[in-house]
Amino acid sequence: MENQQEHPIDDPPLTQTAPGVRRERHDRSLAVLDGFPAPSPRVRAFFKSFVFAYFGILHVVATQRNMGVHCVIAIPTLLATQLLGLTWMENTVVLLCVALVLACELVNTSIEELCDVISPEYHPSVRRAKDAAAGMVLISAIVSAAIGLILFTREGRFDRLLRWNVAWHWGGSVDSILIKLILLGHIWLFVHAWIYRRRAAQG
Repeated sequence: MENQQEHPIDDPPLTQTAPGVRRERHDRSLAVLDGFPAPSPRVRAFFKSFVFAYFGILHVVATQRNMGVHCVIAIPTLLATQLLGLTWMENTVVLLCVALVLACELVNTSIEELCDVISPEYHPSVRRAKDAAAGMVLISAIVSAAIGLILFTREGRFDRLLRWNVAWHWGGSVDSILIKLILLGHIWLFVHAWIYRRRAAQG
């Protein structure tokens, strides 16, 4: 056929490839930084999930009064474990109690946010769901407080705190070092939440 035009058989241009393929080629062709290749999309998505989770916690600490109260209580509690020199088993129990209360408060806030979106107006079922979620937090807080009383009143520990007959050691066992790191992270989260709240208030 005379009118038929011949098209060269070449690779399709980059703009005609599928979006996923184009993104893959672009990511693989990124420049190398200090001798290390650029992270893959999966690695970046993995680390982004941690960032999103952190800002989710940050938002709850900054906006929910009860979460702020739990954080304030957790800081001296973790500090007391290091001043009194609790055993590794006792440190583990304290960490579990702190994590339980904070996690329950996060779940409670999530349920409340979803209920407000699903049913902005009053509904008996929504009220019962919110009450049940608040009861979950209350149970975890009461049990954690009871465990704290048991641990911190044994062997005259509470009297030692009142007389400040305590000692601080920077090193120690693995559980002690982990609690110190968690304590520092907890303080940073509280400070960051305060800054986050101030910036949100300023618009």
